[in-house]
Amino acid sequence: MLVVIVTDNGFAAEAIRRSFKNTSGVRVAGYVDGRHACGAAIAEAHPDVVIVDEMTWSANAVARIAEVRRAVPAAKIIVLTALPDAPWLGDAVRAGADAAIAKTVQPATLGLFVREIYAGNVHHAFAGGRRAAASADDGHAKLTPRELEILRLVASGASNSLIARQLWVTEQTVKFHLSNVYRKLGVANRTEASRYAHVHQLVETEQQLAPVQNRRAA
Repeated sequence: MLVVIVTDNGFAAEAIRRSFKNTSGVRVAGYVDGRHACGAAIAEAHPDVVIVDEMTWSANAVARIAEVRRAVPAAKIIVLTALPDAPWLGDAVRAGADAAIAKTVQPATLGLFVREIYAGNVHHAFAGGRRAAASADDGHAKLTPRELEILRLVASGASNSLIARQLWVTEQTVKFHLSNVYRKLGVANRTEASRYAHVHQLVETEQQLAPVQNRRAA
């Protein structure tokens, strides 16, 4: 069984790797930086299991899970989380996570858990997560074309001022549309809206954002 670790912390990566030291039949190929897109690098490794750490920002973890699921559809994706009932796990499941393991487990047992999950011997439904995913499925269908456009730009990292220049509107208009986006999606802030966009694969590509950057440079 080949394992790849996704985290934004080198010390965490080493600690996770050591957890597999005495687990037979497991080889850790290495880790990738979860702060950046990593689908291509993970696809090259052809892993059986991808361990995604909760990292500093759970929104990054969700984005990486969705990316890994697209890059290696057959791999098992296992999340490491500080809280086994964390609200963001619903988004993790929607993005493609197969299971979650609490970071409170003894390091010596982490490898055993992963091996059993990979073998299909452990199954636990994310009850809350599935409800959250189901309720969010049609959330963006309620958005107007303009609101959806702004959501995509926000999730791609554009500021309100940059969005205003791109769309030829005032920043106040952008804020007004964003408040409607938050209400319709059932999210509280910009971070949660961005996470929703990543989970539902609504994020604009770099090529699509090029006009924004070019206009800003001008």
